[in-house]
Amino acid sequence: MQQGVLSGKAIQSAVESGEILINPFNPKHLNPASYDLTLGEGITVYQDVCPYGALSDCNLDPKTENPTTSFKMGPEGYILQPGVGYLMHTQESVGTDKYVPAIDGKSSIGRLFVLVHVTAGLGDPGFNGQYTLEVLTTYPIRLYPGMRICQIRFFTVVGEIDLYKGHYQGDNAIGAVASRAHEQFGDQ
Repeated sequence: MQQGVLSGKAIQSAVESGEILINPFNPKHLNPASYDLTLGEGITVYQDVCPYGALSDCNLDPKTENPTTSFKMGPEGYILQPGVGYLMHTQESVGTDKYVPAIDGKSSIGRLFVLVHVTAGLGDPGFNGQYTLEVLTTYPIRLYPGMRICQIRFFTVVGEIDLYKGHYQGDNAIGAVASRAHEQFGDQ
């Protein structure tokens, strides 16, 4: 088996054979070595988080389930503000038992100083669903549901694959999913 990143043509072949699931799939979103994913309409933000630079006792705690607020943006989009962390999601559901997906923001979005999915870029074989995106911006910017926001690449795996059975699998969540880091403290 060859090792490396799947080309756009290989991604399309893997979608056609069922080795990769992308729903909905649009052949126009294929790139030479990736596939563009679009922004879903849901936004989730954490409650009780201080504005950027504020000095106080409010903060996020990975040992607890931090309260969130979720809402949907309309076709007119939503203006993101600097200093706020937004959990957004892909419109597409993506899954594969054979490859390792990797997500990065699109360079055209990065050039507007929007950071998309910076810290959690690798997926796992066996995960199937919408991807939650961590989004930050340097300047106020309006984003729109359905716009191309990030790209996904697929890497081959060396060795036997254990399918993902983690904290974000199996709940059929639609939309952005908040951190479940608090569940990992029982695993230590």
